[in-house]
Amino acid sequence: MSREITQSENPRLTQCSKSQEPEKQPDPIAMPIEWEPPLTPIPRRCFIILCYIFVGDSNLQTFWEKVSRDSSKGWGDYHAEYFDFLNRISTVQGLLLTTTAVFISTAAPLSILNYAADIPYACLSESLVFALFGLFLQLFVSAYLGPRYKRTKTLDELKERRWMIFCHLFNLALPALLFNTSLGWLLAAIVITGCTSQSLLTRILTITTVAVLVLVEFLSFVVLPPFRKFWAVAWWGVHSHRSGHQG
Repeated sequence: MSREITQSENPRLTQCSKSQEPEKQPDPIAMPIEWEPPLTPIPRRCFIILCYIFVGDSNLQTFWEKVSRDSSKGWGDYHAEYFDFLNRISTVQGLLLTTTAVFISTAAPLSILNYAADIPYACLSESLVFALFGLFLQLFVSAYLGPRYKRTKTLDELKERRWMIFCHLFNLALPALLFNTSLGWLLAAIVITGCTSQSLLTRILTITTVAVLVLVEFLSFVVLPPFRKFWAVAWWGVHSHRSGHQG
């Protein structure tokens, strides 16, 4: 009799144990195969370099997980964060534009710092041009392209080709690239003015400051993540565990 009770209770106990087990979460949507790295060596290295420039990783997997979460809700959140960043950089771009315009339109207060010379003035002019184009592009992207970029339909179209997602990421990065280029021309004008100064002390201080800053930036790009992994992946072919299955 006890055996019959045990046998009759076994299915019920099994069902109860199954009901108490945590339900397995569905696997996330797989990344489009068109977004995978190329197989040939040279295109693969170019792919890795572009990924580090645009998304700060050696592949698009992390970017895909971010934009595809919650039924592509992450796509809208990603662009909302981007346009918030774009609004902040627009303010800084306006300050950079004003600073460059002041340098161009006013004479040097000291004769030993002649930034109205040919080469520094040419650098200042280039800085002004890139600042104007960058500010215009930021306003255009924020006001006109913003609502179109946030649509899920845009993500569906970008899944079709690898070059399409890179063009999209390039369009997003272009305002920041123009800002950095404008800032670079302004720094070049200031450095050249200091290096060609009539004062020996000014030349020594300028060269020493530039050398120290370049050395610190170089070491940060080589030693600190994520660029440390970038050099290993891009040039020596050393992959982490996450991207090793793609090699």
